[in-house]
Amino acid sequence: MNRSTAFLGLLLSALVSAGAAIGLWAWLGRPVVVPDVPNAHFECLSYTPASDAGSPLTEVEGVFQVPAGLIERDMAILSKYTDCVRTYSSNGPQGEILAAAAAVGMKVLLGIWVSTDDKRNAVEINRALDIANKYPHAVRAIVVGNEVLLRREMLGDRLAATILSVKARTNLPVAYADIYEFWRRNPQVGQAVDIALVHILPYWDDPHPVSIDDVFKDVVHPVIANARIAIPGKPIIIGEIGWPSYGRTRSRSVPSLVNEARFMRTLAADAASLGVGYNLIEAIDQPWKRSPEGTVGAYWGILDQNRELKFPLTGPVREWPEWRTGAGVSFAAALCALVLGWRRREGLSLARWVALGLAGAAIGTTGWMLYAQILQSTYGPAGPIKAAAWVFAFVSGAWLLLGRIVRGADWPARVPASLSQLAHRVRLRLPWSTDVILSFVNLMVLFLAATTALMLAIDGRHRDFATLAFWLPALAFLLSGVVRAPMVRFAEEAWFAMVLVVAGIFAIDHYTNWEAWVWTLCCWALAAPWAGAMKDELLRLKGAAFGRPD
Repeated sequence: MNRSTAFLGLLLSALVSAGAAIGLWAWLGRPVVVPDVPNAHFECLSYTPASDAGSPLTEVEGVFQVPAGLIERDMAILSKYTDCVRTYSSNGPQGEILAAAAAVGMKVLLGIWVSTDDKRNAVEINRALDIANKYPHAVRAIVVGNEVLLRREMLGDRLAATILSVKARTNLPVAYADIYEFWRRNPQVGQAVDIALVHILPYWDDPHPVSIDDVFKDVVHPVIANARIAIPGKPIIIGEIGWPSYGRTRSRSVPSLVNEARFMRTLAADAASLGVGYNLIEAIDQPWKRSPEGTVGAYWGILDQNRELKFPLTGPVREWPEWRTGAGVSFAAALCALVLGWRRREGLSLARWVALGLAGAAIGTTGWMLYAQILQSTYGPAGPIKAAAWVFAFVSGAWLLLGRIVRGADWPARVPASLSQLAHRVRLRLPWSTDVILSFVNLMVLFLAATTALMLAIDGRHRDFATLAFWLPALAFLLSGVVRAPMVRFAEEAWFAMVLVVAGIFAIDHYTNWEAWVWTLCCWALAAPWAGAMKDELLRLKGAAFGRPD
């Protein structure tokens, strides 16, 4: 291809990739119309003071450290969006919330954390009653226990007795909070309370949560109707209800910013027709919850951890508000890929120019999304390790894919080496050529993907799918398998590929979970080029099992 023809190919590819990048990101960032929140105010929001300095994970006897003035600042911010907050404990810094809320004219569902520890229960109860007596006008109700029955930390009779003991010491309304099933099983608790707080968290429903489209008619309305039957004659408040903005898909329940806004704003708009009060979980995102609940646990707030609204309370909502930035990153990556292709323009056909530009745009889009996922999901000592693994897989996939498009079938030029051959080369300090580096990359990507797939298969409830990190190498592997079939057959790749084939299937929690299916297909694509190696290894094992030679 001469210089002028190559320039035309580059120009056409740039135009196509620009159109693809802008079109994709405009669709991802499109405005979605959802109901407005009446008066831009929610009825009540769960609130736990937390920061990098301390959280319930670091508590000792219910006490953990938060920055001075944090609670007062939070109450001032939250008073713009609600007239009520719910707390879960009255010990430590959580005992300071009532005074701060009263100062800005807010009401509090005052929590008392009760468990199997009678000594701590007594401290909690005494502290709650002391502060309630100081600010009775700010107490909407005293909530004695949160999901104690669900956690199997008390039986119904003991919990009812604890509630009655608190009622004997105050004239304020006394409540308890749990999911509907435990209200149904323990009618004595319903008889003991003045107000029943029923939790409705559709995302966590087992075994298969419903989609955002069906959640109100299939979950919220039936639970409220059943609760009225199970707890007759008592006022009912939805004690916890919400939808996460980030995290893994469970069955048909998809966490997303638009879905969170849609759920919460629809609930607020329809609250009057429900005939019950509600408390949203929660006021502010809680990054510390990534440790016990995975990524999804950290993103139930209407405010992010910087105390900024995650979505507007009126008007349309965008999943990617900064979609123009995403489009810019994608197009910039496409241009970089085209500059790379210009160096080998003689070997590029028009189709390969277009493929190169689209591959660059795909790399840019994937990289920007992966960056967001890493920021959302990494936490604690293992966070940097997971981030490094995902970045390695992504960069490797980008390198393999661009190399395949630019270099074609002659890349790599020689046969990759096995793990033992790589170790031998390292031991003798031999130089690493392109094909040897490629061998290392292949093995590392397969190892990281197999490890990730295995963890998702064994304990996937709180783990994110890693499709963004691995789909590029999966595509590159498939192209390598097609262009240079069959792939080199080594036992290491065979075993990693077999793990991917089997473990990928077990990541599917329900046939409607499209995110799980995409991950499974990614696992199979990563394993596909080594089908011959898997077959050889299985035949070897069969021969060994029946006493026959390989």
